[in-house]
Amino acid sequence: MNSTLAYLRGRRAWLVENLTIWGADSDAAFVMAGCETVGADKRIGIGTVAVGGQQQVVNFTALVDNRGNQLPEQIKKPSVMIIPRGRRGAFVKAVQGETGFTVAKSDETGAPVTVDLMIFEMGQ
Repeated sequence: MNSTLAYLRGRRAWLVENLTIWGADSDAAFVMAGCETVGADKRIGIGTVAVGGQQQVVNFTALVDNRGNQLPEQIKKPSVMIIPRGRRGAFVKAVQGETGFTVAKSDETGAPVTVDLMIFEMGQ
């Protein structure tokens, strides 16, 4: 067996079918800073403000693969690939460490999008 095939066969992979994506691409979190002066006192406040629609965070433990097995709580260096099931697509916005990821549909219409996922554990 060649080294590339051995590498790919040595990694865990899951196929998750029919995931409904309702998150919007316009979701954003901005870091805001404010300055206030009251008399001789000066204060600086820092926080985050969410702008846009609803953010959809998917945890690996909430998913079931095509064989009926629940995905593990943590996946080392996950790689998530979306397989569209129709004309309307979706994309992975961010991987949230080893526990999940954020997804969004690629168009702004109100209807959710159904996709399949391939999730790979890339290892250490």
